[in-house]
Amino acid sequence: MTVAIHVEHALPNDPDIDALDSGVAEVDHYFQSRVWFDDRKGKASPATYQFRTRAGGAIVGYAAAAFRNQSHPTDVHTERARYLVIYALGIHRHFQGVENSAAPGQRYAATIMDSLEGLARDRADCVGLSLWVREDNARAIAYYERCGFVADPAGPVARDEGPRHLTMRLLFDR
Repeated sequence: MTVAIHVEHALPNDPDIDALDSGVAEVDHYFQSRVWFDDRKGKASPATYQFRTRAGGAIVGYAAAAFRNQSHPTDVHTERARYLVIYALGIHRHFQGVENSAAPGQRYAATIMDSLEGLARDRADCVGLSLWVREDNARAIAYYERCGFVADPAGPVARDEGPRHLTMRLLFDR
């Protein structure tokens, strides 16, 4: 799978993170607070990626993702399998809904999702992608459904004091 976007690891001293405006304060705060960087280990945990239009180009967005064993194929099962879990995904507002000129007919958000899917498919033991989305974020849920994600039939769960979160998965045919 060829991905028409430049991907690199985000660094905590990256000043571009402070300009992130995804339109979702919770997501922007996650990246801007650098909670994803573990000072004790000197690395991102989970891995945090920066997406650019090209090497040295404009910042399109950020994603924090890591391979984890999770309940499979739904939250209520005791069987576990390896997923690439997307913890946070933020796309600058000025790239939302914008076609990627390096991938005609595809928007930047889809290019980023293709990149994350490619990362997951490169691991033979990975069964798919998993993410959590607030149940009140209808726009994101609709987008993930268009990408092939399916909502967990167990329904939304409380993950913090805010709105409940829905688990969504994109399973691979292997």
